[in-house]
Amino acid sequence: MKRCITGLLLLLLAACQAHPHDVGDDHGGAHGPEQGHAADHAAEEERPALVFTHWTDNSELFVELPALVRGLESPCAAHVTRLSDFAALAEGSVTVVLRGDAGEERFESRAPSVPGIFRPVAKPAGSGKRRLVIEVRAKGFSADHDLGEVTVFESADAASQAIVEPEEAPGRIPFLKEQQWPIAFGTALVAERPLRPTLRATGTTMARPDGEVVVASPVAGRVASASGNFPKLGARVTANDLLAVLAPRLEAADLASLDLAVASAELELRSAERERERLSGLKADGAVSERRAQEAVDGADSARGSLASARRRLSQFRSVQQPAGRGEGAVQLRAPLSGTVTEILVAPGAFVEAGTPLFRVTDLTQIWVQAHVPSVDAGRLGTVQGALLLVEGREEPIVLAAESLVSAGTHVDQRTATLPVTFALENAEVRLPIGAALRVELITGEPRTALTVPAAAIIDDSGMSVVFVQIDGEAFERRVVRTGLREQGQVEIMSGLKAGEHVVTRGAWSVKLAASSGSIPAHGHAH
Repeated sequence: MKRCITGLLLLLLAACQAHPHDVGDDHGGAHGPEQGHAADHAAEEERPALVFTHWTDNSELFVELPALVRGLESPCAAHVTRLSDFAALAEGSVTVVLRGDAGEERFESRAPSVPGIFRPVAKPAGSGKRRLVIEVRAKGFSADHDLGEVTVFESADAASQAIVEPEEAPGRIPFLKEQQWPIAFGTALVAERPLRPTLRATGTTMARPDGEVVVASPVAGRVASASGNFPKLGARVTANDLLAVLAPRLEAADLASLDLAVASAELELRSAERERERLSGLKADGAVSERRAQEAVDGADSARGSLASARRRLSQFRSVQQPAGRGEGAVQLRAPLSGTVTEILVAPGAFVEAGTPLFRVTDLTQIWVQAHVPSVDAGRLGTVQGALLLVEGREEPIVLAAESLVSAGTHVDQRTATLPVTFALENAEVRLPIGAALRVELITGEPRTALTVPAAAIIDDSGMSVVFVQIDGEAFERRVVRTGLREQGQVEIMSGLKAGEHVVTRGAWSVKLAASSGSIPAHGHAH
């Protein structure tokens, strides 16, 4: 709303303590030598106010000043907000520039009176049409706000006759810059963007069927570390790496039979050796054939092999009694694939039965993500063209292309009443754990241009989708909107907004509370 300003009010503002904007040095209530000029115009008629709100790529300017009159001071209240963090600009300068056919006039404020508020005083030397530009300069920061054409009038009376005060729009919500700057606050531009239809679902990460193996005990026995190193949870292994060894367990009753087998084999070997020597002598005398002598040699060799086997079985049994369990006959347990040890189900020295799970090795570099689509939404699935994974702690979604689709389920899981849709995810950089829950947006169609706002701008107000539109720098309006498609944090607005408007994305609930309070905050700007 445009506000009227009297010359007398300009004098009173310096002493006003009702609002931080009017406290002496804090808001430029005194302008040094220039302040005295206000007394020269105490009898001037009221002047209407000019109010502008303007955005650049990196700044928002909200400025109030009296209508420009030749030879009269027009103190400006220029509120400058950095859009990088929506904080007040705490240093720098603001210059009011009036450009016309006769040249250019500049009126500078070299520092803010309080962070974010600058108080240049414009005093045009001539009347006529001018282009009003506000230049903002600070270290590492620059913005030019072109506010368009304004008129410098010959008198305050001419300004009052030319500028008609508009009626204040109903539903206007005052929310001052001093309220915005200290809180987490932000706005976004309502604009047209390409948007694809999506279907929201929950999802779970899982290992690929060929990317996870459980190493089980092939026989009953005792587990021991390999070369003194036992696998650690989270350790990276390559295929065929030695994880542990297993000393097979033999029954104690087998010891006597093993000893007997060794003794018997020794007797058989001695008997076979004597028979070989006897037949070798007879062959030399020509008493036996060559074939018969060779059979005796083969018999001795066979007896020698039987003895070696019996001795190995006995040695294997005795090696089980050794603490390390790595003697002759121990079974090596090796990694079946390259990956990460994700589960250890046994401790070194433990006796296990055949088939007992010991280790789980998982390839985490590529995993699967399975989206669980409610069966009631199965008809909306269509042709899946990719997915967006929304992970807590990550600002940006993980984008999965259509090529990453493994399968779109054809059978509803009767236990969960959901349809599984599975994607492959390159996980080397993302590092999602197996079994993690996440939100999934399945892309189900081609993109189309739509009017959108960030999802954070929309709040649920008594069951209605509501946004707060910034009408000017310190005024907002509640709007009920109808929404459509959603993708990557953007929501289609089908009614209630126009392109180019600004909506609150952070601090919307604070604006809502300001609206429901029913009170208008005290405002000490020099209007």
